[in-house]
Amino acid sequence: MWVEITALDRVPEWGVLPVKIEEISLILNRQGMKVACYRNACTHLEYPIDMGKVSNGIITCPFHKYQFKLDSGKCLNAPADPLESFPVKIEGDRLFVEI
Repeated sequence: MWVEITALDRVPEWGVLPVKIEEISLILNRQGMKVACYRNACTHLEYPIDMGKVSNGIITCPFHKYQFKLDSGKCLNAPADPLESFPVKIEGDRLFVEI
């Protein structure tokens, strides 16, 4: 099911926007016109990562310093544990995520 989330320009470029859909906490990341969506949970201990520092396309979990590439969700500390991703589509200036 595709759910409308927000306007594209509300997602900070090279940052993250936390959103909640149907009790699922997510983060959105935009790099140019590419938008990625992940569950707002570090794969280490499932703590939220939306308050983590973002630098050079990498978000660092504020609790245990696990790092994730925001373009792919890949974990730099444990490559077998990427962030859980959700499909994204853009229609005009509106952003949709498939739940």
